[in-house]
Amino acid sequence: MSHSKLPHIEIYTDGGCDPNPGPGGWGAIIRFKDREWVLSGNDPDTTNNRMELQAGTAALAMLKETMGRCRIDLYTDSEYLRRGITEWIAAWEQNGWLTAGKQPVKNQDLWRRLQELTQAHEVYWHWLKGHTGHPLNERADRLATKARQALQRRAGRPAPPHPPDDSHPAVEICVKASYRGAQGAGGWAAVLRRGEHVKTLSGREAGTSSNALLIRAAAQALQALTRPCHVYLYSDADYLVKGASEWIKGWQARNWRTREGKKVANRAEWETLLEAAKLHQVTWLSARGDLATDDLARAEVLAAEAARAVQEKI
Repeated sequence: MSHSKLPHIEIYTDGGCDPNPGPGGWGAIIRFKDREWVLSGNDPDTTNNRMELQAGTAALAMLKETMGRCRIDLYTDSEYLRRGITEWIAAWEQNGWLTAGKQPVKNQDLWRRLQELTQAHEVYWHWLKGHTGHPLNERADRLATKARQALQRRAGRPAPPHPPDDSHPAVEICVKASYRGAQGAGGWAAVLRRGEHVKTLSGREAGTSSNALLIRAAAQALQALTRPCHVYLYSDADYLVKGASEWIKGWQARNWRTREGKKVANRAEWETLLEAAKLHQVTWLSARGDLATDDLARAEVLAAEAARAVQEKI
């Protein structure tokens, strides 16, 4: 493909820790014509340099998957990142990933991944002086800071670990259902989050139950994921969390019967959920009281709105 035919992309990245080493965050803004992607992530125990590397790596990996080979102008305020990939990495590789002082190169895992992704694109690296008012550099900095601060907000509840590789990202999902029993009106909603990237889903129907709607919310959210993910699915309902993580194995072993021999309610919904979960590694988490999240509250509002929409038609 000729130079002129490659999609032209601009990327702005930043990362950092407080303290260093310590909890850190990274952010990346990707622009193509009138489209924009915003990525971010965090790590509870890392360094400034790793976060700068992670920002660039994540952005290039996303483009490789979604758009193929691109012509990229990548802007960073990290000389470590820019000089490492444009000047130092060739010597490191030639020396068996040892520095001039015969010491192992730090962050070698990320450098190797970044080098692989750089070769998949046509990348031009640019250094920007940080905190000088460049709007996109400042936005990337705010994304990184917000991602780092999210670690503090999540204190006291299970937090997804850093995904082991870019092909299996960590995604948080919060689900809620709303049911107006007297009218038979129900709604469900899910909020999906990967870093700062958020997606919402909702649906409505009459003549069902709150439990069936809750299972449907989880299944629809999992079906919306386009590739295998490490999923951390939050609900304040034991019926969903314990049903999916504990009870369902016994139900299947007893041919969809409870311990008392009764037919399991909502079997069709549970089977749909099982099929949707096959592609992913799902951890089911209870989120109540102090462990509840803003995303769970948002899902509750969306589910209630969906239920009201059904009620108005009845």
